[in-house]
Amino acid sequence: MDSKSIYEPDDVKKLKRHLKRLNYMLKAAHRSTISIQDAYDFYILAWKELNKENLTDAFLYCNRSEYELTNSINDAKLDLFRMKLHSLKTISYFFKLYGLYAILFGILSLLLFAYLIYRYAEIRILEVPLWASFFAGLGSSAQILTASIYDLRQNGMARRYKRIWYMAIPPLSIIFGYTAYLLFNSGLLAFNISSESRIFSTMLICFLAGFLTSWMIDTLSRLSKST
Repeated sequence: MDSKSIYEPDDVKKLKRHLKRLNYMLKAAHRSTISIQDAYDFYILAWKELNKENLTDAFLYCNRSEYELTNSINDAKLDLFRMKLHSLKTISYFFKLYGLYAILFGILSLLLFAYLIYRYAEIRILEVPLWASFFAGLGSSAQILTASIYDLRQNGMARRYKRIWYMAIPPLSIIFGYTAYLLFNSGLLAFNISSESRIFSTMLICFLAGFLTSWMIDTLSRLSKST
């Protein structure tokens, strides 16, 4: 019997999603220096059979690839007193697979800017208090955590691996927070806000400037290309 008559179109979509997920798992293992040769070979065979519309073998090779990957991860663990303990390789694998590096960096960045607000908020540079930049830093930290957790919630893993880009967001947000304070308090932009609530409104604006750092960079890039 032809395998095409056994499986429904939804099964093909499911297998493709499964293979794409497996691809990210293999990449994470490879970046963690875990040997994935056998798992990768079966992964390639699964795609070849899928392209030939031989879904039965494609499913079998996909499952075999996952099995070999699991074995490779277990082999990379430490064998101590007859117990399998995670090694640096396997810890690195799970950190990469679930974006834990980005989440950890976001938490540390959040704590750092909270500390800077507590200790150095009133220092001024050209009449601009540093808390403006620090609140933007809080916003950028929230952006990193939000993006990472959203990716995990949607895909069950970190599909958009942006560790280096995430490290660039907080320094850029400091500049945007400084600029947001200047615009909001220079009188160039008119806001009908009482003086009592102006400081809190400025904090919110600076926080949003940091949270929207990625969007602002994309917008400024498009503007620079159009000029």
